Amino acid sequence: MMRYILGIDIGTTAIKATVVGEDGAVHGEATCEYELTTLPTGEVEAELKLYEDAFEHAIKEAVRSSEADKKDIKCVGFSSTAETCVFLDKDYKPLCKVIAWMDMRGTKEAEYLTKQFSQKEIISKVGFDSIYAIHPVSKILAVKNKSPEVFEKTRMFAQIKDYFVYVLSGKFITEHSVASDHGFFDITNRCYWKEMLELVGIDEQYLPEMTEPGKEIGKITPEAAEKYGLDTETMINIGAFDQACGAIGAGNIKAGIASESTGSALVTVATIDQLSPDSEGTVPTLCSGIPGKYIYQPYCTGSIIMKWYRDTFCEMEKNIELETGVNAYTQMDALVDETNPGADGLIMLPYFQGSGIPELNEKASGVYYGINAGHTRGHFIRAIMEGLAIALKRMLECEKELGATMTEIRSLGGGAKSEAWCQIKADILEIPVKVIKNSGSTPGMGCAILAGVANGIWSSVEEAADKFVEIKKTYYPNPENRKVYEDVYKKYIEITKALNPTFS
Repeated sequence: MMRYILGIDIGTTAIKATVVGEDGAVHGEATCEYELTTLPTGEVEAELKLYEDAFEHAIKEAVRSSEADKKDIKCVGFSSTAETCVFLDKDYKPLCKVIAWMDMRGTKEAEYLTKQFSQKEIISKVGFDSIYAIHPVSKILAVKNKSPEVFEKTRMFAQIKDYFVYVLSGKFITEHSVASDHGFFDITNRCYWKEMLELVGIDEQYLPEMTEPGKEIGKITPEAAEKYGLDTETMINIGAFDQACGAIGAGNIKAGIASESTGSALVTVATIDQLSPDSEGTVPTLCSGIPGKYIYQPYCTGSIIMKWYRDTFCEMEKNIELETGVNAYTQMDALVDETNPGADGLIMLPYFQGSGIPELNEKASGVYYGINAGHTRGHFIRAIMEGLAIALKRMLECEKELGATMTEIRSLGGGAKSEAWCQIKADILEIPVKVIKNSGSTPGMGCAILAGVANGIWSSVEEAADKFVEIKKTYYPNPENRKVYEDVYKKYIEITKALNPTFS
């Protein structure tokens, strides 16, 4: 009898549930989206009920489509963003809207918190050179300063995965990989950073219990089993951070392989065995989904820029999609294919939510540079793809300086569906880009692997990853485009350096 694992990936704008068999195949999956509200002030939020409805729909539809008997679904694993905050009262009901990871309301609070500690201490504790607005500790302090009544009534400062782990298990438990991006977790000693909690005024009793990633924490509650159509014997696994799960699901568990995910955020991950003594904190370092290991995980705004461009400037393509079923992004790819590499001098700085490393400028904003009358929509779309590929190259270079090695990069997330974009990445990075089969399901596959190993379905993460991760297609660098992209890369850096002082 086939055994199954249900992997649940809680993303920025959607929840995806994936039913993985012990044969490593995806037997059923479903995605349910929700809308975030973005305010001009930089606040990004949504009602918790939107997440709850998506969570329920995704689970039920994935299980239905898998045709698996609920008794054969042995365990549930979780993957999620690491910085999406939920404030709960004494009855574990929401006190305010969910604050999304890219929310910038805590920018001033991040600057304040950074000044309270030496840079050396911050690097050793949180793996960054500073505290940033994306860190939950900055968001929590911002809520304390701007909505003190919410802070005072909060009896559980949770992240979105913590909340849904509670929904299924009845327990508030988090794990090292998600906690390592909070700003109040000590990644060296793998415990809460007490001095930071005291500074902000967070009572540790109002935080989830801490454990290792990929740990099985008990059975589903009878109430949750009934509500979501699962068996009462189903085990709940704490899972890990989505990028850590995505790396596992892509087979990125050893040196020489890096992975990149072009979703709402552009993120690259390199797995390392220990913290680098040479780190200056410019390359974010977090706990891996594999207990005891770490990952380099720089990031910046990703394909949410493509979504913005589609929604704002591609009404015709959206209408054609409605009439014919041909995806608007596929049509946009065709425009890119008709456009010369280098976009005929049009360059985009993709800084919609600040810039990534090496600048890490939260105040940076997006820029199109070099516009002329000959540029078409194809140029503007290609410039987005090239700008994000250059941002990826810069992040990988920073990882290499700290000793990470990479001879190939494995591509996942929504951006991996674009052949034009994958080729641009290979050309700019000058290494093969390998697209993972079921690349959109890699976080779900990664958390399923963690859950399956803990449940005894597979003997190790390494065994499962080596056996089940498949390469769908490999894109090799085109040497004819090398000179063009070397020039674009240099110009991109010059523009960034010139404009950085102007961002405010």
